[in-house]
Amino acid sequence: MKILAVADLHSQFSNLKKILENVDFDVLLIAGDITNFKDEDVFKVDELISEFVDRCYAIHGNCDSEKILSYELDSIEFIHKRSLKIEDFTLHGLGGSGITPFRTLSEYTDEQIENIILNFKLENSFDVLLSHCPPKGVLDLTNKGINAGCEAIRKHAKKFKLIICGHIHEAFGIYRGEYIAVNPGPAFSGRYALIETENLKVETFKI
Repeated sequence: MKILAVADLHSQFSNLKKILENVDFDVLLIAGDITNFKDEDVFKVDELISEFVDRCYAIHGNCDSEKILSYELDSIEFIHKRSLKIEDFTLHGLGGSGITPFRTLSEYTDEQIENIILNFKLENSFDVLLSHCPPKGVLDLTNKGINAGCEAIRKHAKKFKLIICGHIHEAFGIYRGEYIAVNPGPAFSGRYALIETENLKVETFKI
């Protein structure tokens, strides 16, 4: 199975359309910040995605309101706080971010984030975390030299075979250690990642 992972659209959807038009994939995952503080924009991206797939799985980012999780959408299925079996892997959704200096729409304490992780139904075989925020110290270095990831995610990161994240636009790339993590980079600039589940081949691209 081939996963297309995107993140950080921030209400700019033209490059997402180019990605969907030109990339071959089986499952689409969105790692948050679909909108840029405008809830209604989630309907625009849902309409766009509906042209290409019947269903995609997403979590909200810190720039998305939790209100969008309850919207009736055609293609986007939000999985915040949920575990979902998808063929050969189990997907776990963790939206929002840790606490930031900017007081954005969806921010959670480490305790809240850890409680979400502890309630996941882990399969211990091929568990995938779809998280907006990266683990602390992994794909989280800002251009000001700050590691802006989440300590609670770092604490439990080894429970997952793969972590798909976003949030820190400039920290796109792939981490390989006791687990694999990928930050596709911001989709608004045409960045995305492809993951082959059979052999865990992970690559990032720019359209």
